[in-house]
Amino acid sequence: MIGRFQSRARQFVTDLLKEKLEPGRAAAAVFVGIFIGIVPIYGLQTLAAVGAAFLFRLNKPLTVAGTFINNPLLQPAIIVSSVEIGYFLQGGSFRPFHFSALTRAHVKEEVLAWVIGSVVLGVLVGGAGAATTAVVIQLKAPANPGLQNRVRFVKGMFAQCAWADREFVRWKLRLDRIFGLLAAEDLGSGTFVDLGCGYGMALSFAAFGDSSRRLVGCDLDGYRIAVARNALSALNTDLSVADIRSFEIPPAGVILILDVLQYLGADEQMTLLQRCCSALEPQGGVLIFRVHDRERGLWSTITMAFDRLIFAFGRTGIRPLTLRAAEYRKVLEGAGMRVEELRFRNRLPLAHILFIARKPLAEVAT
Repeated sequence: MIGRFQSRARQFVTDLLKEKLEPGRAAAAVFVGIFIGIVPIYGLQTLAAVGAAFLFRLNKPLTVAGTFINNPLLQPAIIVSSVEIGYFLQGGSFRPFHFSALTRAHVKEEVLAWVIGSVVLGVLVGGAGAATTAVVIQLKAPANPGLQNRVRFVKGMFAQCAWADREFVRWKLRLDRIFGLLAAEDLGSGTFVDLGCGYGMALSFAAFGDSSRRLVGCDLDGYRIAVARNALSALNTDLSVADIRSFEIPPAGVILILDVLQYLGADEQMTLLQRCCSALEPQGGVLIFRVHDRERGLWSTITMAFDRLIFAFGRTGIRPLTLRAAEYRKVLEGAGMRVEELRFRNRLPLAHILFIARKPLAEVAT
């Protein structure tokens, strides 16, 4: 009986320590833990950290560990820094601080500065800790040879492009989880179509291992199409500056749409998806598209706000429109597709749904 209890206890601790340790969630756990450790809620910090970890589904040991920043060695520096930041935010300048000030008549002023400053300090130090954690875990993550080889191939395609374009491609490949997800999918061997292809990164990604594969892409941005034509000149590409609403989609084995549908109205989105389903090869053709996830609470709010900000900076004159997942599923199933939904968050805290819709293979008669 004792041996069984010890075994279960060890398994519980092991599961607890390994839970949700992907870079984004680990970074969030460290941020929350450090923030709680810095704000002056002494005696409640561990309880608050555990509660926040359960509420936001974070790694609990990592969240609690973050609160250990408030220890006897660092506590004086944390208090002084918090009060000084509070002084600066309230009056625009720093003031000499002495711990004896906390016992004098103007203690309320000192405590208010402490509280205000601790919130700002918690955000700053927590952000630095979160960024460091994400980088460390990313570097320590098990290698994915398939993804690494594809990424290396894509970088090589853009090696002769201008520095700004090379850097964009490099950081896009590093930050956007879509490429890891695509690497895990069977991208087939037929014509690969990317609607809204931008620089053509996904097209070159699909050409890995088969440089003769036909690649078709379109985008409204003439500059990006020009860069793509230059970078992918050694591949079998057909790239156009065109509007996806009127673009003639060729018969294809795979059609990809990333972060484009929200530029269209509801009817236009449905019409485009139906056209894509019709253009797919009848045996196993695949439509893959990504949209924002409207059903993830706070993460959805952050995602939608970020998208509206991008639209505002781009001066598109429209607001982004993302439909509910059930509406996308309905139109795909109505076209006879088998539909999978993969919900995920990017390394930026953006919530997405990746739809993978396949034309069913014909059953062989026996």
